[in-house]
Amino acid sequence: MKRISLIFSFVALFAFGGNAQMRDLRFGLKVGPSADWANAGSVQTENKGVGIGLNAGLVVDYCLTSHFAASSGVNVNFMQMRYRFANFRRVGNFLEETDVDVVRRLKAANLEVPLKAKFSFDFADVRAYVEAGGCLGFNLTDYGKDSFNLFGVDYETEGDYSTQYRAFQPSLVFGLGAEYEVARKLNLFVQLTFNHALLNAFVGSLEQQTGSILRNNFIGLEVGFMH
Repeated sequence: MKRISLIFSFVALFAFGGNAQMRDLRFGLKVGPSADWANAGSVQTENKGVGIGLNAGLVVDYCLTSHFAASSGVNVNFMQMRYRFANFRRVGNFLEETDVDVVRRLKAANLEVPLKAKFSFDFADVRAYVEAGGCLGFNLTDYGKDSFNLFGVDYETEGDYSTQYRAFQPSLVFGLGAEYEVARKLNLFVQLTFNHALLNAFVGSLEQQTGSILRNNFIGLEVGFMH
């Protein structure tokens, strides 16, 4: 959390402090809830429900024309998901690891840097926009609670499983939103965002051993201000 706060503080100071010299740039802050789930990519995996997460971030728009901009920034996504996958487990006095079905409740935090094309349209006092592009995510934490059955006995374990997940994850991002001017050079915006991971969330070794393939997704409803 301290590392995330430092990143936000640095970018915010740079953004708002240098705005007078960079008139083609717009800066903003956003926050909102998300619906998170995992796409199963193999028979060894299955989504077990939708979790509620939280997204927060900084927005930077470079305005190329009055209705087109290149949009970037920094986002932190706190995601919650529940899914089934295959994994190797050794419990108690068992000498060999056994391939078992695990149901995991995952709480993850990812740092993301998007790069999107943003098209806007004016309707009376409201400016609507659509955006699309890519995003590079950096895995921060992955804390999970696992349930599984081994030789007829039910077990529950929990801990940090970051080593089982990719450190970097590219994704596709699509957005739909609207802005409304609430003060001079200060706009309130509401946006619906869809994020779809392109690669298997699990590391290659786990995929090769068990065939477990999952791709993370979320839909976020974000509210913020642009300057």
